[in-house]
Amino acid sequence: MNKPVVMALVAVTVVMGTLIALPVFKIVNAQYGGGTGQNIEEQLQLAKEKVASAKSAGAYGSGTPMLGVNIDQTAIFVGVLVAIFGGVAAAFFAMSRSKKSVGATS
Repeated sequence: MNKPVVMALVAVTVVMGTLIALPVFKIVNAQYGGGTGQNIEEQLQLAKEKVASAKSAGAYGSGTPMLGVNIDQTAIFVGVLVAIFGGVAAAFFAMSRSKKSVGATS
């Protein structure tokens, strides 16, 4: 390669590296205070309070069940998923069996 092309590639690489690196440095340094003026001891106390709050009784999520209230709703949910994905798989299988293979043309 000639010198101007190499210099242009180096310049583009430096600019792209800077554009990627600056936000990463901001994110990495954001965990320490974030400009709120808190020192490490205050952050440690807040973290201990968060852990104590999470361990307290009744702090295990919002109380909304993920898959339903009882086993009937969960079974219906799983059945619908099996029907959908089974139908798609069966359609692909049927398409693969019904098509004739075509040889490559040169």
